[in-house]
Amino acid sequence: MIRHLYVHVPFCTHICPYCAFYKMRNTLPEMKSFLPALKQELAWAQKQFDLQLETVFFGGGTPSALSVSQLEFLFEGWSLQEVAEVTMEANPMTISTDKAKLLKDLGFNRVSLGVQAFDEASLRLLGRTHDAAQVEKSMGLLREAGFENINVDLMFALPGQSLEQWQGSLRAALALSPEHISAYNLNYEEDTAFFERLESGLLRIDPEQERTFYLWADECLTEAGFEHYEISNYARPGWAARHNQAIWDGADYLGLGPSACSTLGSLRWKNTPDLGRYAEVLEETGEPPRELEPLSAEMRQRERILLSLRTQRGCDVAGLGGREAQIEQLVMEGLVEREPGRIRLTRQGQLVADTVTEYLL
Repeated sequence: MIRHLYVHVPFCTHICPYCAFYKMRNTLPEMKSFLPALKQELAWAQKQFDLQLETVFFGGGTPSALSVSQLEFLFEGWSLQEVAEVTMEANPMTISTDKAKLLKDLGFNRVSLGVQAFDEASLRLLGRTHDAAQVEKSMGLLREAGFENINVDLMFALPGQSLEQWQGSLRAALALSPEHISAYNLNYEEDTAFFERLESGLLRIDPEQERTFYLWADECLTEAGFEHYEISNYARPGWAARHNQAIWDGADYLGLGPSACSTLGSLRWKNTPDLGRYAEVLEETGEPPRELEPLSAEMRQRERILLSLRTQRGCDVAGLGGREAQIEQLVMEGLVEREPGRIRLTRQGQLVADTVTEYLL
């Protein structure tokens, strides 16, 4: 039984220099091949698996780059009305009155806006094409369409970004009254323009800047009434992202679309990150071209530990058999705290989460 579905839509109106996900410009020929191929993969999945979906997440790319008519075509015969949480990632520039209404009518009940920053200098650096006024307009359109669950994505520790700029972005986001805010430290991923600039010495990482910006965000958002329920995610009580929580808890999930990953029991696979081949193979065989990877029970357990430690709930101590000495050392150093049967990262531990996880594993 599959309760969680991810759909990857690889199209963007503009390619951002920090993004390492599989994506391309949203030109019409590629979109024309993608839509029927995705519908064919969905039909394959409905025959292959017992889909009893609780969450669906459309990510990318920029899935909101699909037009109203393309969305109508994609969802012919596919209803999301009974799914508890259905999320659409969106660029503020792509939200219109008609599209916001259609998304709501189709069953979407959560939108994640890729804002990243509110000041013009940071937006230009990140290659974003919207401005603060467009974000406010998009929020208004979504509210008018009936959306009660909106996330704002923000990024910090950008090259040249001042603390004042970061504080301004957070305050501007709070002024829009979203239910959820994701605050991500900029990561320099391979195969991105930012990574190339880092490798060439044109950019540099400032750990002290990252620490200062992270702690300020944590203080600001918790004082504003948000629960810090995962290292990079804050929600007003009752509005945590159900799809992401399921993944952090180690639940099985199915991924559709080119480059999408799936994890089911002892098997993981990744669809080919090549739209042309993805569409061609589906047309010829009715199945997506996949790379399969067997997963041992130990591998799944390690992943559950790694992901659950990022959350406020923390990690089940039973899954860390034989590591009592390491746990006690981390407690002494103030990096984790214990409660019956579980450990979780302290505020200081969140700053070095990867190091703590490696030590425990």
